[in-house]
Amino acid sequence: MEDPNTKIICECGSKTVSQAVEILKETDLPYKKAKKLVTECNKTCCRRPLMALFNMIQFGEIDYEEIDFLIDQMNDR
Repeated sequence: MEDPNTKIICECGSKTVSQAVEILKETDLPYKKAKKLVTECNKTCCRRPLMALFNMIQFGEIDYEEIDFLIDQMNDR
């Protein structure tokens, strides 16, 4: 299995999961505005994995297996 941290979470911003984690941890913006920092766009293409990651960071625990699954699901479309 590929390391989930190195996977691209959104093609628009070309950010990896680990980059997205760092960006989301450093901001206290609501999801919609924090999303723009990661994706650099307004599209909803990566909404499920990114929103899940955002919520996990807010909760304090990241399930990388679930993020990996959601990214694969998104990419299979």
